[in-house]
Amino acid sequence: MINLVRFCYSDFGTFGRLSTGGRVWFTVERPWADNAKNVSCIPEGVYTVRRNFYNRGGYEAFEVENVPGRSEIKIHIGNTMDDVSGCIAIGTDLGWVYGKWAVTHSKIAFHDFMHAMENLDNTCIKIQQYKPEVSV
Repeated sequence: MINLVRFCYSDFGTFGRLSTGGRVWFTVERPWADNAKNVSCIPEGVYTVRRNFYNRGGYEAFEVENVPGRSEIKIHIGNTMDDVSGCIAIGTDLGWVYGKWAVTHSKIAFHDFMHAMENLDNTCIKIQQYKPEVSV
């Protein structure tokens, strides 16, 4: 199971932490736009993730499937929300790239993610919003 916990929904992107097998990376997606194809982040929920080919990038990646009204949503290399069209980009850290909020060292993070997934052809991803626990 892959977990994506989003901690920032903003006009500069939707940012989260992706984890599986004890490894953790940061993510960037487009801002929420009512799940519109190519311009919105994915609705929160549990989805199938399957090994596939990212044609635009020319490499193997994982595709998030069964998102209502959407298809071809990949987890791939990218730094800012401008690098994704409804997909998820992965990085090792948070920072700035070309003056924009970003994930950094995306190629390193992506290769590490693919290594962590090397024995899997499919699994599930749970996407949720971070909700801090409140003590009273």
